[in-house]
Parts: sequence; C-alpha cells; structure tokens
Amino acid sequence: MTRMKAHAYDPTSPKAIEALVDFLNAAIRALNDKEVKENNPPILNPEGLLQGLPQGSLSAARYDPETGLVAFTIKDRSERFIESEGFLALRALTLFNGGAYLDKNQKGGDEYHYLEVFSGPGLGITFQRLLADAQKGELVKMRGDHHFLTAANLAIVGGSKRNTRGRREALEAALANYDEQASSRDLTGVLSKTDYLAMLRGAFRLYDIKHGHNFLRVIGE
Repeated sequence: MTRMKAHAYDPTSPKAIEALVDFLNAAIRALNDKEVKENNPPILNPEGLLQGLPQGSLSAARYDPETGLVAFTIKDRSERFIESEGFLALRALTLFNGGAYLDKNQKGGDEYHYLEVFSGPGLGITFQRLLADAQKGELVKMRGDHHFLTAANLAIVGGSKRNTRGRREALEAALANYDEQASSRDLTGVLSKTDYLAMLRGAFRLYDIKHGHNFLRVIGE
C-alpha cells in the first residue's frame, strides 16, 4: 500500500471540541427522549461537525442536505461521503493528531483507495473496519464506489487472520495522542481524558445505533 499523506493544518481548537461535544450530547438526548416518536425523530444540526476545519489532515467538509451525508476532503483528493455519525467518529479519533490518510492499493490492475487513521509502525487502521466494528479475521469491503463510506456500501467478509486491529487499538492510539498533545495545547481544561474516552465510545455507540443494522456478515467467504 502507498500512503498518501495530507497537509497538517492548525491543531484542534476549544471551539471545535465544544461543538463536537454539543453534537454528541444533542444526539444522545434525542435518543433518550421518550416523548420523541420513532417516525418523527429530531433533525440534528450538522454544522457543529464542521467547526474548526481545516484541522489536522482534514482540509474541508460540507453537509449535503439532499443526501443527508457529510462530504469531506483530505488535502486535494476527491470528496468522500459519510453519515454524520460516522464523521463524528472520524473527527473524534483525529482530534489530537490521529491523522486521516488515504492508502492506495493496486491489485490485478485495479486501484483502490482506503481511508486510514493514525500512523507509525503497526498503527495504521482502516477506518471502514472501525465503522463496521470488524473482528479478528474479518475484512470490510466496499460494495461500490470507494468514495462512499456509508454503511450500506460496506460489507463484512472473511479475511486474513492478520486483520486484527480494530476499535480497541484505535481508542488506545487516540488516548496516547491525547496524552502527548492535550497538555501542550492547553486543552485538558476543555476536555479531560475521561471525557475524551466517553466521547470516543459515545460516537461509536451512536453510529452503531443509527447504522449498525446495515452491516451483515457474509457467511462462507
């Protein structure tokens, strides 16, 4: 694989952190509100997910009201499309220099591009594995256009036993980055380590509730 590194933009700002926390809290309240009918869910304001950009390796993002998806770019690459909850998870993981990168993999004359987070020996994790919560020996394939990281475009199939890294490793890497970066940027008062872990877990839990039913494990592959 060939990793396409992105330009490093300004570090995370308190405003960006507060906006992401507000979005997550609003989503949690909406899920817990017993007065909200299932066929009339509240529409969350996606603008909070766009605060503080460009940041890290994310150069831009926009919300597309027609599809309900967030379109984001890494450096000058083509836009990738994802559900709001998936973009929340991506931003949470990369708040403290987790990094988002595009890997190029060529097989049989075809070229595939995959989004990865984190870097360094043994640290790169394919983001679609994290969305699907893939387990050891499972592979997450794109069923169609690789520009779409939507749950409906991803399928879990059997893979190499070397495919082991998942959410646990991603959370460990994100917390390690927090330890390295939060104090030097004077951000511990904005988001404690305990609250950051709660944000990471909450973002994935929210994604699972909203989109986890779209992931099916293909038997026999």
